[in-house]
Amino acid sequence: MSGQFPWAHATHPDWRMSASLCLAQIERASRSGAGAGATLGFLYLTDHHAAEAAEILAFLRERTGVTHWTGAIGVGIAAGMAEYIDEPAMALMLADFAPDDFRIFSGAARPPGREARTPDGRRAAWTALVHADAATPDLPDLIQDMLGKLAGAAVFGGVSSSRHPQTTIANRVLSGGLSGVVLSENVTVVSRVSQSCQPIGPVHRITESTGHRLSRLDGAPALEVLMRDMGLPLEAGPHRGAYAPGGQIPTAVQMLQGTFVGMGTGDAFMHGDYQVRPLIGVDPHEGALAIGTELEAADHVVFCRRDRGAAQADLVRACTALRAQIESEYGGMHRVRGALYISCLGRTGTLFGGPSAEMQLVHEQLGDLPLIGLYANGEIFKDRLYWYAGVLAVFL
Repeated sequence: MSGQFPWAHATHPDWRMSASLCLAQIERASRSGAGAGATLGFLYLTDHHAAEAAEILAFLRERTGVTHWTGAIGVGIAAGMAEYIDEPAMALMLADFAPDDFRIFSGAARPPGREARTPDGRRAAWTALVHADAATPDLPDLIQDMLGKLAGAAVFGGVSSSRHPQTTIANRVLSGGLSGVVLSENVTVVSRVSQSCQPIGPVHRITESTGHRLSRLDGAPALEVLMRDMGLPLEAGPHRGAYAPGGQIPTAVQMLQGTFVGMGTGDAFMHGDYQVRPLIGVDPHEGALAIGTELEAADHVVFCRRDRGAAQADLVRACTALRAQIESEYGGMHRVRGALYISCLGRTGTLFGGPSAEMQLVHEQLGDLPLIGLYANGEIFKDRLYWYAGVLAVFL
């Protein structure tokens, strides 16, 4: 098989009808040579089909001849320019990777060792598509551990948003833990993350923090720095005026709506892959802020706004950067064979302007390419777990 991966998607209350519609689309692609020699299937289901997931997997395995499958189940899935949210739907894509260039893993099937090599001498555990069950304890630590098992520096994927106990697919339907597929150095993947927000000011160094509490930035009270970034007046120092008792406390409280904090270390801010967490509280007496997670290793922050314009602009930024890399390093978008998109379930609805607006924007930026994905309960990129993000991975 050469060229683009065959792919399909359909919605119908009866999974047999949806699966048959998908197979018909695959068969049409096969007439042009696509689909021959497929070895790996990607499958995403909405949880309306969760109870029948094992039957669907068996049906697709029998009809396509593809024995190895990876995927996940969620409240919503994506395919092409369509979003299927809280309705019965499925999307699948078939890849023709050499058998030695991938391995399905789960709690019952180990990935190749970090030092393992393919028959042609390439590193067998280079990158990985990871799906996770949201109920799994210590998920951030498990993601870090997964990265440590790879010779490369890339993990991408997402956390199932399924309301059903069955959440992921790794040659069988699973509950709990991590699963997915490890890819060798022979499989080229280019990925980017979109945070659905934009910075409203410069990056600041954390000079005092404890747990969820962000006290001082660049030596100044954190709330004072935030108000300065937002263009709000500071009247009389850190304990009076703009955020003192009797002052503009309502203004400070209103800032919580749509205001987020991007956290990271090193050059993460240059690449837009810092973690974003909500601003959940203000201490106007001390000029401190409360963040929706412990700051831990973060040593820099940037304040962000999340609204329709910011979400659209940041997704365009991520797609533009990805396209530029493909064109400069790999010869152009005609080299793209297929793509996976893992987006946060919280990004659906009106954030991008209406139903399917997010996927339509991706299509506008990257063109017509095989693309399926999941609306997740957390997004995985590199070595971290994200919220409200979109992770786009392109196979070349």
